[in-house]
Amino acid sequence: MSQPPYGPPGQNPPYQQGPPPQGQYGPPPQYGAPQYTPQYGPPPQQGPGFGWGPQFGPGPGGPGPGGRGPGGPGWQPPRRKKSKAPLIAIFAIVAVGIVGATLIGLVKKAADNVATPPVAPTRYTPRPTASPTGRPTSTSSGSPTQASDETIVAKNAIYNVGRMASVGCQEPRIRPTNARNAAAYWAAIKPCLDKAWKPLVEKAGYTFTSPQMAYWSGTTVTNPCGDGAISVPFYCSANNMLYMKVDVFVQAYNEYPGDPIAQAYARMWYSRSIAHEFGHGVQNMTGILQASSKIRYQQPDYAGQMRMTRRLELQANCFAGVFLAANKASYPINGNMLFVWNKYVVTAGDKPEEGDHGSVASQGRFMGKSFLTGDPASCNTYAASPANVS
Repeated sequence: MSQPPYGPPGQNPPYQQGPPPQGQYGPPPQYGAPQYTPQYGPPPQQGPGFGWGPQFGPGPGGPGPGGRGPGGPGWQPPRRKKSKAPLIAIFAIVAVGIVGATLIGLVKKAADNVATPPVAPTRYTPRPTASPTGRPTSTSSGSPTQASDETIVAKNAIYNVGRMASVGCQEPRIRPTNARNAAAYWAAIKPCLDKAWKPLVEKAGYTFTSPQMAYWSGTTVTNPCGDGAISVPFYCSANNMLYMKVDVFVQAYNEYPGDPIAQAYARMWYSRSIAHEFGHGVQNMTGILQASSKIRYQQPDYAGQMRMTRRLELQANCFAGVFLAANKASYPINGNMLFVWNKYVVTAGDKPEEGDHGSVASQGRFMGKSFLTGDPASCNTYAASPANVS
């Protein structure tokens, strides 16, 4: 059986699942607005997927503290202290990070244009619905029962599976200098995510269903979760698909050629990006995505709805931290990669209570912690107090 393409049938050139063969990258492919056929039944009535790009806090003269952040006057790419260029704090956050077109103009535009709208429950039903012990709940007669939405999100068995084991994942030796290479970079990481999450999802009592990937560029991409402008990678639950946006990765990496810190920032951000979107896939497999969506709709006010969205996005980021923690030695995440992670990635966030992806403190509380523990138990955002998911 032939492997599924990255994009729609007929797209030129045809992309096969997995990294393209070595030496056949060629020039960047041409991307249109592909048409995707849902693979798991019809799309939901409403609900675009989950996307994540950096968001910059405004300051006098431009984004970032004091107007000195990306997009502000005098911004320079981040460097170590030994460099003569000043270190500039970059505020950024989630569906997955962009340093682009003036490194930041593109990013800020993406952040301004992309929100995380409500997502209706999909037709995918996780099997089985697990109790906190990892076993299906049942009635006295022994027949399975459906756990409440609150139980699914706050007492899910995925929190009890223990630390993720390393799968020896290594950063791809592919530099994302063009669209094809960016796709190959992500394609090489995807099998690591499958291998790392499969035993944990199954230990929790659920069926592991590997998300597929599509690669695209431009301003829109037709998908079962809804149309409209979007500027970042995102996950669509209707067809269990990661839609990875190659052009933002390429532009981020190429913006400051020869600058090792700026390029490490792009690679670290986009490594976390695919792990974040895959995290939404894990939420889908375990029923958290669907249950969280239902609870969100039941909130009496906008603030409550936004808080539920933050719980979902903070958890996907935390799941990304679990994967990166488990494989930090083999990847490896050290040197410049570790520097930009600690200095810029894990410290990125919205203003408290103002965004849909979480504040700097909340990012550190969940993603920062999971990067140290490698354990999904660190990611129970649904049991956290409202103050801790600001």
